[in-house]
Amino acid sequence: MWVAISLLAGLAGLGSGTREAMIRHRLQREGIRVRGLVVRHRVQSGKDGPVYFAVVEFVDAQGSRHTFQAGSSGVKGLPVDGGVPVRYLPDSPDDARIDLTRRRVGDVAGPLAVGTLFTAIGIWMLATGR
Repeated sequence: MWVAISLLAGLAGLGSGTREAMIRHRLQREGIRVRGLVVRHRVQSGKDGPVYFAVVEFVDAQGSRHTFQAGSSGVKGLPVDGGVPVRYLPDSPDDARIDLTRRRVGDVAGPLAVGTLFTAIGIWMLATGR
């Protein structure tokens, strides 16, 4: 049973990281870069205490206002009322992302690393008969 759970968790992580990498690649090629504003932080309970997610508002090229929540936690360097670069696709402004290098790398590398780890553990468990 643990083998299956490990492999499924690994595949989910790899799939999530791959999907985010594809979205980020498309945003780099076709996305429009605008300046957003951190309007608040959403707090979620975590096992080690509260986890904070930046909620960002921006105006698209047509003048419409959009709000989104950052996909990764942490607000270091993202204070409320602080500006932040945002990229969005003209056909999908609700799927905007914060356009900071550490966010781009972390949002892709994190799930891929976790997915690789769980997949490797599952394969190891299969290979050793555990």
